[in-house]
Amino acid sequence: MKNTKGITLMALIVTIIVLMILSGVTIASLTGQKGIIKEAKTAKELAEKAALEEQVELAIIKAEQKYRNPTIDNVIEELKNNKVISKDNQVNKETGAIRTDLGYEITGKLDDYIGKVSVGDGNTTGDGNQTGGGDTPIPPTQTLPTDDNTKPYLPESEDTKIISNNPETGIIIQDSKGNEWVWIEVPKSIYTTTTKNTDYDVIEKAMQTYASAYRNASYTDKWDSINHHGLSSSEYTELKNSMLKSVFDNGGFYIGRYEAGTESARYSKTDALVTPLIQRDKYPYIYITCKQAQTKAKELTIGEKNTSLMFGIQWDLVLKFIEEKGKLQDGTKVTQDMLKGNSVEWGNYYYATFEIKRQQALYTATPRKNASWDSAYNYTKPKTGILLTTGATDRNSVLGIYDLGGNVSEWTLEYTNNTNGKCTCRGDYYSYTGEYNPYRRFYEAYNYTGSLDDSEYTSSTADGIYGFRPAMW
Repeated sequence: MKNTKGITLMALIVTIIVLMILSGVTIASLTGQKGIIKEAKTAKELAEKAALEEQVELAIIKAEQKYRNPTIDNVIEELKNNKVISKDNQVNKETGAIRTDLGYEITGKLDDYIGKVSVGDGNTTGDGNQTGGGDTPIPPTQTLPTDDNTKPYLPESEDTKIISNNPETGIIIQDSKGNEWVWIEVPKSIYTTTTKNTDYDVIEKAMQTYASAYRNASYTDKWDSINHHGLSSSEYTELKNSMLKSVFDNGGFYIGRYEAGTESARYSKTDALVTPLIQRDKYPYIYITCKQAQTKAKELTIGEKNTSLMFGIQWDLVLKFIEEKGKLQDGTKVTQDMLKGNSVEWGNYYYATFEIKRQQALYTATPRKNASWDSAYNYTKPKTGILLTTGATDRNSVLGIYDLGGNVSEWTLEYTNNTNGKCTCRGDYYSYTGEYNPYRRFYEAYNYTGSLDDSEYTSSTADGIYGFRPAMW
C-alpha cells in the first residue's frame, strides 16, 4: 500500500475547479460581448457593409454618367440592375436611405454624393455636394395642383415626371430627355372683359396691364419686315396667338428651369449648333444668333406643345410671377427693385460677390477659343465678371428658376425700334454691373448691336454674352 501512487480527493476537486475556470475564460473569450466569435461576426458585417456602400458609390457614378442629373430613383435602379437590392426595395421615405436585402440601411452616402433630398416634395435643399439637381421625381400617384386661376399640366409624354408640385416654391417638371421646366402662373382672374380664348388683342392687353411694371414702351410683340428671328409674318402671328390662347386657357406656361446649355463649351459662332439641354451643370449656349436660338428652341418640342423663345410679354409675366411669390434662398421676399433695378442679390453680375459650394460648378472669365473652364467649387466670386455653368449656385435661383437674374443675356421674339437692329435680349450678363445702370436694368428689353442674323454675326468676343431660355405652351 505504501508503494501505491494515486490522487487525493482534494487534488481532484482543485483540478476540476481549475478546468472550469479555464473553460469559462475560453467560452467568454469566444462568445462574450467582445469575444472572438462576436468580433469576427462584427468584422464580417463591417466588411459586408463597406462592400455594399462601395456598390452604392459605384451605382451613383453609373447614374451620373447615364443621367447627368441623377436622382435617388436612378441610383436605386442601378442597384437593382446589379442585384444589390431587389425590385421590392425602395427608398426610406423619411430618411432618404436605401435598405438592402441583407438589412443594412445605407445612410450618408446619398447625402454625400447627390445631396440631401426630401423625397416626395422635390425641393432642393442647397448646393451641397450634389451630382445632380438635388430633386427627386414625385411618385406618379401625385398630381399637379390646380385651382380657378391656374391649371398646370403635364405635356403628352409617358416619361414626363413631376419634380415639385409645391406652388409656393415652384412647380417643376422633367421631360423624357431630362430637361426641366418651371410653371409660370398667370391668374385667369386678370381677364375681366372676355371669356373667349380667341380674343387675342383683349387677352394681350390684360396681360400687359397685369405686368405693366415690367413693360417698356419702346418694345412690343409684333412682326417687322426687318426681323432676325427667322419667322415669317404668318408664322409669328400664329405662334403668338397659340401662346395667348394657351396661357388664357391654362392660367400659365412653362419656361426652362435653366438657361439653354450644351454638354461641351462653345467658343465661337463656328461651333456646332447642337440640340440644347435645359439641365443643370451645362455650359451656357452662347455664340448663337436670335434666329439660330429660335430654331434650336423648337427642337425641344414635347408632343403637341410648342417650344420657342419667349415673347416679350412672357418675360414680363415671369417677372410679375416672381414679384408675387418669389423669395431668395435666405427667405428674403423679392421686390420690384430687385427685378427692375438692383439685381445683384440674386444674379451673376460684375459687382456680385458670393460663395459657390457646388462641386460640379465651373466658371470662365473669357469664353473664347481655348479659354479654360475652372472648378468653382468652394470659390468666392470676386467683384469681377465670370460666366458660370447652369445652376452653379442656389443663391441665383428663385421659385425653382435659375440664373434669370444675370449670367447671359437671353434672346426673345420681342420687337424693338432700336436702330441697331430688331432682335431683343432681356436681362443683363455676367460682365455687366447689375446696378448703378439706368439703361440696362434687368427688366428692360435692351437690344445689343451685332448678333442679328447669320449674315450680320460679328466676331466680337461680346457675342459670348448671348444665350436663351425657351418657353413651352
